[in-house]
Amino acid sequence: MDKRPPLGATVMDTYIQSKTGQQDDCEDMIHLSEHVIAVIDGATSKTHDRWDGKTGGRKAAEIIDATFHQMPPDCTARQAADRLTSAIRAFYAENDFATQVVANPARRLTASVVAISLFQQEIWSIGDCQFMLGDQLFAVRKKVDEVIEEARAFFLESEIVARQMTVEDLLKHDTGREFIQPFLERQHRFQNHPKAGSLSYAVVDGFPIPDAGVVVERIPDDVTQIVLASDGYPFLRPSLSESEQMLAELLQRDPLLFREYKSTKGLVSGNVSFDDRAFVQVKLGRSTGMGGWE
Repeated sequence: MDKRPPLGATVMDTYIQSKTGQQDDCEDMIHLSEHVIAVIDGATSKTHDRWDGKTGGRKAAEIIDATFHQMPPDCTARQAADRLTSAIRAFYAENDFATQVVANPARRLTASVVAISLFQQEIWSIGDCQFMLGDQLFAVRKKVDEVIEEARAFFLESEIVARQMTVEDLLKHDTGREFIQPFLERQHRFQNHPKAGSLSYAVVDGFPIPDAGVVVERIPDDVTQIVLASDGYPFLRPSLSESEQMLAELLQRDPLLFREYKSTKGLVSGNVSFDDRAFVQVKLGRSTGMGGWE
């Protein structure tokens, strides 16, 4: 059995930004503790439910952050996933909300997460956050998103052709987003639901996460840098400046995000991006076995 000592880590860069430019609106969070470093992406709320003024996505992110702080350092990925699930499930019970989230899955507190376990020397990923081990990118594109993104792109193109609407018009009023709203609400039925086949996807939402939805990637010995990020970065790069530049250039070319990079949502007039985003760059260190670190 691998007995490598826990990794040492130095956080080199962090950044978090709300799509509106107002940090109070942000549903992404960054978790930093002695044994775990994580990016948490609270799902954009599809309902008007609020918890002390916070959306379900933000509340889910806060619960996950607090739960990571309470985890023992030697927690496995499966154990961590179950603890996160139990914490959100307990929130439903405490707030007499369990029946509602069964009847209407769109009301679930939902988030994706990607984390570094320094003790286990692993990356854990649940949902559609992304990470880089050195220069190698690991990202998840959900089949259900691809279906809905194509539907939105189809509708927006039809608005331009049939109604002579311009991109500027649609930035002010994204009728494509309105068109797919029923699909966005219905897609929650596929969360952590293996019987949904290729449309099933994993998230942290208080319901059991299938084993296949808990992605574990061993950190190779030769990797010295890791980047964690939410999917607010369409093109993730090893540095924050590069990732920000790629995002800015894309929003300049395709602000509605329906041609070059298809998304379920685009830039809204007055906002700074199409989605909240969070970025963490970490430098790793390993014990030399002689009381020091390389």
